Amino acid sequence: MKITFYGARAQIPTPGPETQRFGGNTHCILLTSNDGQKLLINAGSGLRFASHEFEDYRDPIHLLLSQHHWDHIQGFPFFDSIKKPQQQIMIYPANTNEDHDIAILDQINKTYTVDKFHLLPSTITIKKTKFNLPEPVQIGDFSVQAMKVNHPGGGSAYKITCDDKTVVICNNNELFAPPQHNYHSFEEWCLFCQYADLLIHDARYMNADMTNHVGNGHSCLGDAIELANAADVKMLCMSCLDPSSSDELLDFLNTRLFADRLPFSFFFAKEGRQMHV
Repeated sequence: MKITFYGARAQIPTPGPETQRFGGNTHCILLTSNDGQKLLINAGSGLRFASHEFEDYRDPIHLLLSQHHWDHIQGFPFFDSIKKPQQQIMIYPANTNEDHDIAILDQINKTYTVDKFHLLPSTITIKKTKFNLPEPVQIGDFSVQAMKVNHPGGGSAYKITCDDKTVVICNNNELFAPPQHNYHSFEEWCLFCQYADLLIHDARYMNADMTNHVGNGHSCLGDAIELANAADVKMLCMSCLDPSSSDELLDFLNTRLFADRLPFSFFFAKEGRQMHV
């Protein structure tokens, strides 16, 4: 299974010289099976740059959403495939507290864009699906399970298995959240992520800053590392990068973590990076 990062920034796109290497586009990851089937996770501004992956793609396009916030959907109006006749696009909304499954389409309406979603030539289906544990849902080559994230308003973390490999994607997840949105304990997250080949987890804040952000629905670097260690994962990707996290800061953190000799491989999500698990 191949993973391509097209966006890993939280909240808002942050282009500019200080984010040039790690990238400033918001959430978008593409998984590709060994047989060439594709699965998108999130439709942030990075989705526009993923359009070329689907130029000659004839299968239905499947898109999982972990949130309905702007940084998870704002790239969809600029995704080339929505303007292709006969293209089928299946959108799986997140498990949020507020029922707004068509949020991704509402932005292609009124005066927000020139296009109107009901006039697009592609066939777009909102496919509300319960990815209940323990039984997975099969989407082509991909076996998908989900768990509600610890975030105000909820959302979905996904465990995806394909080609005998497992990737867990947990954006917008506060591992040690206050009671009002502590939907799952740290122990439950350990079980969900256990033995993953790759864990992609929210590591938005610095450890020292976390006290100022309790209740925001995000984790700090140390919490993500603690989960990866306790869950015995093979590799940790620290994602959901804060808009203020510069290339220089991420390089510094990377060097410091190497010196700590963590018991697993790790890296910060980097726009354009491709890897196989």
